[in-house]
Amino acid sequence: MDDMTDPGREHELSEDSSMGPGDAGEDEAQTEPLGTDVEEEQADHIRLLRQRGLPEYVMAKGVEAGAMGFGSGDAATTMYKTTYIGTQTIDPVDGPVLDEDLDRLHDLYIEPPSHTALVNHLKRHGVAVLRGAPGSGRHTTALLAARKAGRHGVVILDAEAGVRRLVKEDGGLQPSRGHIIVGDGRAWANELAQVLIRLRDATYGRSPLVIVVDDQVPVRDLMDHVVEHTVEDDLRFKVLERHLTVQLDDHPEGCRKLLEHERLRDDLRGRRAMTEVAGLATQLARRVCDGEDTDQIVQSLGAEMRVKAANLLGPPQKQAGEGTRKPEVSLWSRAFLLSCAVLDGTTLSRVSRESHRLAELLHGVRSPSSVPEMPLFEESVQDWLHRSDVEFTDRDGHPVGPRHPECRVRISQPGLGEAIMEVLWHDHSGARGPLLRWLDSLVIGSEEDIRVLASQTVGLLATFDWAYVHEELLVPWASDKSEQAGRRHFAAAWALERAVVDPLLASRVRRLLWRWSQRREFHACAQTAYGTRIGAMFPDEALNNLERIASGTRSVWPAVREIYSAGSRPQVLKRLADWSASSRHWLRDDAVKCLQRLSRFGGERAITNFFKEPEPRDALLQLTRNVLLSSSRLHRERGWNTMRQWVERADDQPELEGLVADFVAELPEPGDHGDGLRERFLFYLRLWRYQRRGDKAAARIGSFVSERWSM
Repeated sequence: MDDMTDPGREHELSEDSSMGPGDAGEDEAQTEPLGTDVEEEQADHIRLLRQRGLPEYVMAKGVEAGAMGFGSGDAATTMYKTTYIGTQTIDPVDGPVLDEDLDRLHDLYIEPPSHTALVNHLKRHGVAVLRGAPGSGRHTTALLAARKAGRHGVVILDAEAGVRRLVKEDGGLQPSRGHIIVGDGRAWANELAQVLIRLRDATYGRSPLVIVVDDQVPVRDLMDHVVEHTVEDDLRFKVLERHLTVQLDDHPEGCRKLLEHERLRDDLRGRRAMTEVAGLATQLARRVCDGEDTDQIVQSLGAEMRVKAANLLGPPQKQAGEGTRKPEVSLWSRAFLLSCAVLDGTTLSRVSRESHRLAELLHGVRSPSSVPEMPLFEESVQDWLHRSDVEFTDRDGHPVGPRHPECRVRISQPGLGEAIMEVLWHDHSGARGPLLRWLDSLVIGSEEDIRVLASQTVGLLATFDWAYVHEELLVPWASDKSEQAGRRHFAAAWALERAVVDPLLASRVRRLLWRWSQRREFHACAQTAYGTRIGAMFPDEALNNLERIASGTRSVWPAVREIYSAGSRPQVLKRLADWSASSRHWLRDDAVKCLQRLSRFGGERAITNFFKEPEPRDALLQLTRNVLLSSSRLHRERGWNTMRQWVERADDQPELEGLVADFVAELPEPGDHGDGLRERFLFYLRLWRYQRRGDKAAARIGSFVSERWSM
């Protein structure tokens, strides 16, 4: 563990015991920014590479992808669950669901048989356990049934704290409102019989409660309170039809053509969750509104893509009217096609080189008697291209020839690469092991774009077979202790970031990271994973577990920076304010580092933007005050360096001058500490003004705060 110790933390140990002027801490504070800018640029570069490999709907809607409820994606009280409207994301804290959201949900809802059964059960008994497969629309059914039985709205209960309150004497229920609590993956779900005994009297006739559990929860001893959630065979098409009818209200002809297309039902068979059906409807509606032809829209869907991928990878076929077979697709051609699917957008030379390595791995798993010869000179890149649906472009996407010095290979149709991997995984099982070994070798390479693409491919494969990929790659990567451990930890985190957007895997990924945050050998990977879009989708959960991970050997500020960058800024500032007042030194240390590093952001991410917003501003005031009055000299130095950044920014952006001055004027509190803070701040203002000759902002801020403090 010594190699994982953060240098700043080693220094802090010595600083707290005996530090005086001229110690290493002062040198560190002065030299740190030189490397920090490079580090920030690298983080932005990696973030951009990852975003290119995520599904378009995730990037289009950001952290609010699939939001349906109260608040925004940045609000701690946002309700994110699996519904027909969107994707599964955040586990909610307690809070009411807005009536307009329930109305919108009702407009898109197709009632399964379990809906009526659930409503009737709630009216008779007050409490029910809705049991069904994830992704089958259980949560939507629970919401609308609880609304109908409760009469005065619906409240979502926290999955852990909520159930603890429910079994107490007061019950924790709001009168006449319906309540929903989700037990997926919770230890108490297997003890529902005992919970129901305590809840029966509290809920009957007053505050109906629906407990949603997955289909793996045993139903014995549940006192006949279980309502099984079943889905009819044609329900997916009915849901698609309802969504398209609502979204294409102004394009009835386009809606009719889509619904009558014979291949649309084939594509639905590959959609596992109702959220996928809802996402498909949104995609189709958008393309109809853009004026695309119906046939072209349907041909680009998953079913059509899978047929095309099967033909590219598939077994030899007989030619029409002849008994002879077409030439078999060679191992080289298949390896080249797979390399194109994984390394989409990289250079032709790199793709062809990696395709050779993959072909050798694939060749090695077959029995010698069945392996065809692999003649290197009987095939060429041009031969492979005839059996692959790819195109050549330059860095900017313009068509070029294969001899262009920066020729890049791109899959010609969006979605075809994923279809190729899906067909390979399910139809060519012998290639799974070699493929994973090849991907493992890619994630320890030096090129960031290759590492990101390979990691995200592993995340995609996890959506096909979670258990296999989890056991073969994710756990070994996350717990790796070799010299390549750092890169494998990042690879596991990036793979989970890709997998979590699957509505059926989101809860598994979250539970996995929660377990990893409890085990020291997985801390590095868990921290990195929370520093991806996973942390942006579940900010409160991520910050809770990062707080658990923070220790003397591990700083979590890089993950906090990523959560902040992705848009969850108010939550981050509030949590950092709490950390700055913590009794745990390591949390205070991370709060200080985050304040300094986040203050380097400009534009919409600038921390000074929160000077105008009351709640984030209060949290920032508390955080800054605690840092400037810290007992640690290094913490105070970082705090004053941060204040200097704000003053210098006000000099470059005159509109910030008044905001910075107001903020500074409110920093000192009455008492000795406050008076000392005033004196130090005026001293630093004079120093900064002297160091930056002509810095008029520092002078004006000094005059303003002096006047305020003298009143």
